[in-house]
Amino acid sequence: MTRYLILGSGVAGRRAAKAIQRRSADSEITIVEEQQNPFYARPMLGELFGRKVDAAQSASKEKTRLSELGIKFKMGAKVKEIRTQDQSVLLDTSEVLFFDKMLIASGVRTARLACDRGAAAGVVYMDRLEDIQALDPAIDRVRDAVVFGSSYQAFGALKGLRNLGINCTLVIPEGELLGQNLDAVAANILEQRLSQEKITVIKQSNIEFLEQDGGTLRGVVVTGGNKIPTDLLVVAAPQEPVLDALGSADLKTDRGILVNAGLQTNNQNIFAAGDVAQLATESQGATNTQSGWLRAWKQGNIAGENMVSGDVNITYDGVASIRTRVFDLDLVCLGLSGAKGEGIETQSGNYPYEEMPYIYKKIVYKEGKVVGAIFLGDVNEAGIVEGWVHKEMAARACDKQVLDNMFELQYKSSAAYGVLCPVCKFHMQIDNKTEEGTIISCPACGIDFRVERLSNGALHAVPV
Repeated sequence: MTRYLILGSGVAGRRAAKAIQRRSADSEITIVEEQQNPFYARPMLGELFGRKVDAAQSASKEKTRLSELGIKFKMGAKVKEIRTQDQSVLLDTSEVLFFDKMLIASGVRTARLACDRGAAAGVVYMDRLEDIQALDPAIDRVRDAVVFGSSYQAFGALKGLRNLGINCTLVIPEGELLGQNLDAVAANILEQRLSQEKITVIKQSNIEFLEQDGGTLRGVVVTGGNKIPTDLLVVAAPQEPVLDALGSADLKTDRGILVNAGLQTNNQNIFAAGDVAQLATESQGATNTQSGWLRAWKQGNIAGENMVSGDVNITYDGVASIRTRVFDLDLVCLGLSGAKGEGIETQSGNYPYEEMPYIYKKIVYKEGKVVGAIFLGDVNEAGIVEGWVHKEMAARACDKQVLDNMFELQYKSSAAYGVLCPVCKFHMQIDNKTEEGTIISCPACGIDFRVERLSNGALHAVPV
């Protein structure tokens, strides 16, 4: 009986476990996870401030489903060391687990602030549900919060905190929101939307010092010496791959664990998938984020299939993307969405239109080929354009009707035919005759959502 070991119970690890069980039902599959209770909708982590445990976990029934398939779990166990020579891992409980094939899907974590010595109550990192819920007894006393980092995790935190009526300030090191993925126009639209929510944005600043009173956070000092009084600091970026357990393991790394297109490392019995994995094409100066729920979902399935087959016949060639929601604005960034410089041309019509101030669409061309795109506020054509980016389609071959729908003002009255899942951000094509209020299940993550129609005719999804 083949022993499969999976490090990490996130979406990549869970998808891999299902793929292995489907192909090899008599195998022994074990998932090791540091969190004691990790089965929740991680893309919605920031929105769970002040919510009950049951509400947080209701979005996922994966543990029960996996257990029914005979998959074993080691919850609350941290991997101390990966030993490639005898194909084993050492846990912090001193237990040793042996494997024939292993998948590393340990994900990412938020980098610790240099000024954080771990003594101030009121500092939370966007990594674990238990840290968010540890604030529950005191969250009603929080009046002011600072969120640090330009990331979709930060936007989720801002929404969760504003839902509680907490005053929020967003501090980012970059000059623009999501500076690597957005251009100045899109970033400005997002900033205006945050301003509508009464969120102050401070750019080109880091957190330099934490002011405390008796071990309790009272304020932060940012670049330039400006002090911001606050009861809560939420750190949402930057995020870095979890590589602690590699130790003396002879696995090649760069910004993450290097893998080939089949998600196999330089050790033929060890694979990596999700945010911890880095494909060879991603190590050649790529600047766009390669992380994300959908990427991990796809890679987990591919890794599981390849682990069972012993070959790497199934390969991952997905487009780098961000799929998220900033309050009520859907956002999709594809490929080299923020590219600038020689050989780069863009098409964005006359956006933003006065009639639609929070809608923006842009296609990025490099040497006459589609290499990236931005969709903000209306993502109806994102699925089609993603195919163009994947194929690096020549500009002259792009469907003119799609381009007209994207960039002409009359699009306001055209039919909408796609929605983003509110949890995993999977872009679904649905019938544009779907009635408002219809309950649909996401084919990617299984979450149920209700369809609503925006004033511009576009459909969007609301969790139920």
